[in-house]
Amino acid sequence: MDEAVNTLRFKAEDAALLSELVFGTLRQRALVDYRISAVSHRPLEALSPWVRNLLRLSLYQVLCLERIPAAAAVDAASEISRRHGHEGVVKFVNGCLREICRQKAENKLPPLPDHPVLRLAVESSHPVWMVQRFTDAYGWERADAALRASNLPAPLTLRVNPLRARRDEVASRLHQAGLHVEPCKHSPWGLKVKEAVDTRRLPGFLEGDFHVQDESAQLLGLLMDPQPGWQVADVCAAPGGKATLLAQMVGPQGKVWAFDRKNGSLEKLQATLRRQGLHHLHIETRDALFPREDLIGRLDAALVDAPSTSLGVLRRRPEARWQARQDAAPGQADRQLKMLLATAQYLRQGGVLVYCTSTWDEEEDEGVVERFLARAPAFAFERAQFHAPGAVCTREGFLRVWPGQDGMDGFFAARLRRQA
Repeated sequence: MDEAVNTLRFKAEDAALLSELVFGTLRQRALVDYRISAVSHRPLEALSPWVRNLLRLSLYQVLCLERIPAAAAVDAASEISRRHGHEGVVKFVNGCLREICRQKAENKLPPLPDHPVLRLAVESSHPVWMVQRFTDAYGWERADAALRASNLPAPLTLRVNPLRARRDEVASRLHQAGLHVEPCKHSPWGLKVKEAVDTRRLPGFLEGDFHVQDESAQLLGLLMDPQPGWQVADVCAAPGGKATLLAQMVGPQGKVWAFDRKNGSLEKLQATLRRQGLHHLHIETRDALFPREDLIGRLDAALVDAPSTSLGVLRRRPEARWQARQDAAPGQADRQLKMLLATAQYLRQGGVLVYCTSTWDEEEDEGVVERFLARAPAFAFERAQFHAPGAVCTREGFLRVWPGQDGMDGFFAARLRRQA
């Protein structure tokens, strides 16, 4: 979509509309599909992909956008179907859309499913299996709130660089620029910006005064609590937000190694390091499963921000809910455990190991921690309440943020310490 905007040189308002149409349709796909299925004489999966997506895109405008007249959306769909298909396709698309428009105008849209899981899957627009898994694991109220929050736009959250500025100073400059800014509830470095803006144009960006990062990810710094002068490794560092946070906390007298097997993602971090003055953060292409031998047993702390099913950040990637596989968690958990066992080798006695994911799936979260402790008797679990705010800690001692909680992304983390 970025490529299309740049290639076609869209105006800002046209680019914003394109973003709304694409991401809005993805967020509401289950609801849109439910309405289409009720009026189509052909199963949705039997339609050509471009016809199916044209119906989805058009119906999203009819059902969810007030600024676009329904007649205009239907006429545009008819024109597109005429351009790309035969007359039968035009009649089919036009007929489906006009029938739903009639139902909406007469307040006669068919009721949603009676079964509570199916109903929530349609209302929150998530796969049925995902809704069932969430409700089974955490209960109906929690699942309902988190899944609905995954359809809300994510706020713009900044993390102030304490090596360059104070949070109140950055907030004051942003206020003077005409923006509405408020401090985050839990992170001592966080600021929420109410407006959707290009962060590269904000005062303080070029000076490295802040970094864009969700508040939930900022809490990682509180949980690890690295001290000035510590040596730390982030073994899944791309795109680098957590590594820069750790580098700011250990200060110039410390050192942070940012490892990732994706070389291209790390290269983009170089400009950020120069802008933020983080000369003590070292980037290296390295798979987390193969620790750097000269650092084994030497580091004060290590972070495993493991790739996961990412079910906690679906508001930022609305397409991911439709790409996620129902059977993906076990394979992810096995790889996450291997990463944790490999990374544990870096730590000296007393060293801190933090494991985190951006999913709410128990198998990838608490399950991986339990399996690690069973395999690594030298490590002990430490309760998150001793380092992070109680509102984001579970009774069991994990750091857990639910999607939408205080406007944050879903996040899980656990703190472990090497005893011997």
